[in-house]
Amino acid sequence: MPTRPTKIERFLRGTTLSTLLAASCVSGAPHGEAPSAPPPAELLAFDLQEGQIDNHFFRRGHIAAHLLTTSGVSPRLIVAFPAGNMGIAVWFDSLPAPVDLSVEGDVSDVERVERPGVMRGVSALLASEAPVLRVHRVLLGSVRTLRDVGRDAEVPAWLGNDVEVFASQRGAAIAVRRTMLDGDHHLELLIEPQDGTTAALGSDGRIELAAGPSGLRVRVTALSDEAPLTPVPLEELVTERASDDPRHRQALGFLAYREKLLAGSWRFLTYFGRDTLLAVRMLLPVLDPAVVEAGIGSVLDRLSLTGEVAHEEAIGEYAAFMHLDSGIPGALREPVYDYKMIDDDFLLAPVAAEYLLGSAAGRERAAAFLSRRTPGGDTYAEALARNVALVIHLAAPFAETGDPMTLIGLKAGTKVGEWRDSQEGLAGGRIPYDVNAALVPAALRASARLLASPLLGADAERAGRAERFARAWKDAGVFFRVELPEDEARRRVSSYAASLGLDAAPALASISGTLSFPAVALDNEGKPIPIMHSDDSFVLLFTEPPPAALEEIAGRLIRPFPAGLRTPVGILVANPAFAQDPAIQRDFTAAHYHGTVTWSWQQAMLAAGVERQLGRGDLPPRARGALERARSALWEVIAATREASTRELWSWAFEGGCYKLVPFGAERLHHDESNAVQLWSTVYLAVRP
Repeated sequence: MPTRPTKIERFLRGTTLSTLLAASCVSGAPHGEAPSAPPPAELLAFDLQEGQIDNHFFRRGHIAAHLLTTSGVSPRLIVAFPAGNMGIAVWFDSLPAPVDLSVEGDVSDVERVERPGVMRGVSALLASEAPVLRVHRVLLGSVRTLRDVGRDAEVPAWLGNDVEVFASQRGAAIAVRRTMLDGDHHLELLIEPQDGTTAALGSDGRIELAAGPSGLRVRVTALSDEAPLTPVPLEELVTERASDDPRHRQALGFLAYREKLLAGSWRFLTYFGRDTLLAVRMLLPVLDPAVVEAGIGSVLDRLSLTGEVAHEEAIGEYAAFMHLDSGIPGALREPVYDYKMIDDDFLLAPVAAEYLLGSAAGRERAAAFLSRRTPGGDTYAEALARNVALVIHLAAPFAETGDPMTLIGLKAGTKVGEWRDSQEGLAGGRIPYDVNAALVPAALRASARLLASPLLGADAERAGRAERFARAWKDAGVFFRVELPEDEARRRVSSYAASLGLDAAPALASISGTLSFPAVALDNEGKPIPIMHSDDSFVLLFTEPPPAALEEIAGRLIRPFPAGLRTPVGILVANPAFAQDPAIQRDFTAAHYHGTVTWSWQQAMLAAGVERQLGRGDLPPRARGALERARSALWEVIAATREASTRELWSWAFEGGCYKLVPFGAERLHHDESNAVQLWSTVYLAVRP
C-alpha cells in the first residue's frame, strides 16, 4: 500500500503540477504543437560567511530571499524577503556550549499556488550537532519588526502566530503561520524533521527539536505571498568598465530591482534615499544608465511636497502597523515615508547633476528621463526643481548672515539627521560637519548648474543666486576646526591608548606640531565636539578643498590610530581620543555602530575622493605628494580587508600586539549588527586603484 505523502511533499508536487498547467495554457501555439518554453529565469545564488553567521542569498524569477544561520551559544535562523521587506526569524534557547547551525546542500526555491494568491519562498536542510534545540522565539512579520522586537523585547499581542503540528511520513512536522495586519497577506514557516530528528511542542507551546542518530536535521521552508520585485539581470547592472569582482556583482545583483535599489540585507531590504544616492554617485562610472535612473527615479518618486528626500520607507506590514497605530489616513498598505534626515536633501542635486549634465549617457537620456512622472503626477523635472528650491531656501540664512548658528542643524525633536544616525553618532551634536562643510555647498553648485541648463528652464537669475550662495558656504568648515598644541595632543593620545591597551608609540611618532582636525559636529551653543572622523570623504568627493586642507586630510588617513584614523584592519569612522569628556569616549567604542569601527563605503568614498582630487590640475607638488601617500595607505588597508568589503561595517580587537578584524555583531557587547551585503559597499565595482 503506497504511503501517504507528507504535507510538504503535497505542496511541492502541487507546484510541479501548477507549473505544467500554466505552461499548457500559453496562448498563440498552433493546434497540436507544444508551446515553446519561456527562457529559464536567471539564477543568482551565493554564500558569504561573516564570523559565526552563514549567509545564503537566492534569487530566481519572482523569488528572492536571504537565509542565514547563526552558530554559537545562541543559534538563530532568519529568512528575509525583498518582497515587502518581510521576514521570518527563529531564535533558539541559549546553550551551555557553542554549536554549529548550518545549511547542508543548496537553498532551493518553492512556489505554491493557492487561492487567492501564490506563496513563494525558499527551502533548506538545516543541520546541527546539538542534541536538542528549543525555540526561544519565532517571529513572522516585517523585517523592521524583526529588528525592533528581536530576541528579547516584548512581543506585541498582534504579532502572535498560529502553530500546527501535523503527521508526516517522517514523524510530526510543524507549521507556523501568520496573517498580516491587513488580513490579505501571509507568512509561513514549515519545519520537517529528517533522519530520525523529532519535532514537538512543549507544555509551554514552544517548539522542541531533538536529534536522531545522524544528528539534528530539519528541512525548513519559508514562504510569503507579498508581490515580488523585478530583479535587474546581472548582465544589465554594470558596463564593461566595471571591475571583474564576482562577489560585488552578486551583492549588487541581489539588491538591484527595477522599482528601487535596496539598502542592505538582511536588515534593510528596502529603499533608503541616502544609501541610494551615495551608491549611485560612486558607481556612476560603471553603472548601466537604466539602473542609475532606477535609483534617482526612486528618490524623485518619494520626494515630499516641499522637495525633501525620503530617508526610508515603511512598506508591507510595517506600513499597515503605522497606519493603524497613528491613524495616518490612507490604505493600510500605502507606504509611509520618513523625512527626518537632512543630509539626503543635499545629495539629490549633486548626484542628478553629475549624471544628467556630467555623463554622456545622462546628457543623451536627460530629456526623456525628466519627462517621466512621479506617482503624484509631477514630471521628474518638476520634482527635481522642488528639491533645488528647498536647497536654496535652506541655505539662505547662513549665506546672507555668515552666522554659524544659522548653519544646517538637525530637525527639532530629533537626535539624528545624517549617516551617523545612531543615538550616539554625533556625540550629542546638532550641526553636523558633513552636511555643512561638503553637502550644502555641493548642492548649491549643482543647483546652479541645473538651473542654468535647459533641463530646469535655463533660469539665469536663480542659477546666479545659487552660485552666490555656494561661494558664501565655501568656508563653512572653518567653524568646526579643532586645534591642539603638540604636547596636549600627545598627552591625550597617550592617555586614550593606555585606556584601550594599545601601544601608543606609532601614533605618538606621527604627531609633529599642532594637530588640527574638523569636529564631527557643533553642539547646541555652536562649539566643536572634538571627535576626529572620516567625513573628509564627503569633502573629497563633493568639493574642491584648498591644498593645505588636502594635506591635513591626507595626514589623518596616514597617521595610525589613535593619533589618526588608520589601523591595519580599516580606516575608522570615529576617533574620540581628543575628547576630554569620558562619557563621549564611552559612546565611541569598537562596540558602537558609529564608534571606532570601519564602514566599507567610507573607505571606498575616501579612495574615490582622493582620486578625484588627484585629477585636479591646480595642486602644488606638496599637496599632490600627500594625497598620493594617502592613496597608498588607503589601498593597503582596503586590500587587507577585501574579504569583508561587501559588509556594512566591522570592528576590531587588539590581541598579542596586533589588530584583528572582528565581524560587527559577533560580540555580545556590540550594540547592533552588520549586514553581510550593503548597497553602498558594492561600489568597489567602480572604485579601484
